Amino acid sequence: MRLRMPLGAMGSLCAFLIACGTSPDFTSGQADGPVLPPQDASIDASHRVDGNVHHDASADAAASTRTSCSSVAHIGDSLTAYTEPSLTAAYQRVGASVQINAYGGRAILQKLPADPMTGQQAARSIRASGFMGCWVVALGTNDTADIAAGAGYTRAHAIDQMMNAIDPGRTASVMWVNTYTTRTSGYWSNANMMLWNQALVDSQRRWPNLRVFDWASIAATGVAPFTDGIHHTAAGFDVRNAAIAQALVRFFPAP
Repeated sequence: MRLRMPLGAMGSLCAFLIACGTSPDFTSGQADGPVLPPQDASIDASHRVDGNVHHDASADAAASTRTSCSSVAHIGDSLTAYTEPSLTAAYQRVGASVQINAYGGRAILQKLPADPMTGQQAARSIRASGFMGCWVVALGTNDTADIAAGAGYTRAHAIDQMMNAIDPGRTASVMWVNTYTTRTSGYWSNANMMLWNQALVDSQRRWPNLRVFDWASIAATGVAPFTDGIHHTAAGFDVRNAAIAQALVRFFPAP
């Protein structure tokens, strides 16, 4: 089964490059190919856990199995949109109901024409509906690629715009899933993902309500196979979704 790349992680940048008169060369991968990501020595794959950055979700499962976040709003791109049933089930296993707002190619401030809203607009819409639960943001793969391609804003600005859309008062519980690819060149290279991940960590000085789940350190071990260096196989998505749900338990455990 081929991934639908026009709806994939490439879409936001594709729209950006088209606007700039550039024709990017995108290649798709097989959704069921057993492609394992190479080890990246520049990523710390240790199992360090502190109050803000969580690396090894599975290690915390024995300590707590349910989250205090009974209601979750999850905003994402194709890495979410391709796998909503699996993600919903993962949240349910830790005691959370979830509303998912995701679309392929989505970024915080950019989107594909067919997408009804950007990540920022999705957060504003959910907040306007009266939502009072926890938030999970799974955006950044397209954002950091857009910025590498020449988008006229910084990574810090994009993160701040998203956090302001969620709660300018800085009280809502927010967990952000960081980014990882196995690409070694181009806009979606892992070097650009690492720049995004550092910007997330730095943003915690401005947003005390933000917790960063270090999915990158788990993905770098090869436990969640990739198809094209950006998207996972079905089995890989199951691993990612379970890790996201367990990270929510770690950051916001049930009493």
